[in-house]
Amino acid sequence: MSNYTPPSGDSVDFSFSGSYVPPSGDGVDFYFGIVAIITIDGVSDSNIYDDMLKPGFNTSVIKWHSSVDGAYRIEMGGTGVNTGDLIDSGETMANFVITTEIKDTNIENASSFSGDGSYRFNIYVKSSDDIWTPYNQS
Repeated sequence: MSNYTPPSGDSVDFSFSGSYVPPSGDGVDFYFGIVAIITIDGVSDSNIYDDMLKPGFNTSVIKWHSSVDGAYRIEMGGTGVNTGDLIDSGETMANFVITTEIKDTNIENASSFSGDGSYRFNIYVKSSDDIWTPYNQS
């Protein structure tokens, strides 16, 4: 990653609020780089059922694309990249729509599976600056 130098005369002032006090002598490093914007283009069904209980309703298809080229990961659960159960991974090109099929067996075979309920699926894309960006639902 390259170093950023602000234009002459520009400066940055960071103020901390609340009870946080940065330790004396510690610096803060800021990294600027390319990050992906991930867009969900469609979800075929938000409910997936065990195929043995409701035949034909065991799959959902997610269509999505990224604004940058890079590796991608789709994980079930987790709190960040590489912390959930891997559902799919690969490489994508910018603005190329990826179609990912999620089946009941993907969910049932995941280590985080705990029976009937709601499960979160996370999409991450790694930019050329080695930054993994998650899909942001907000």
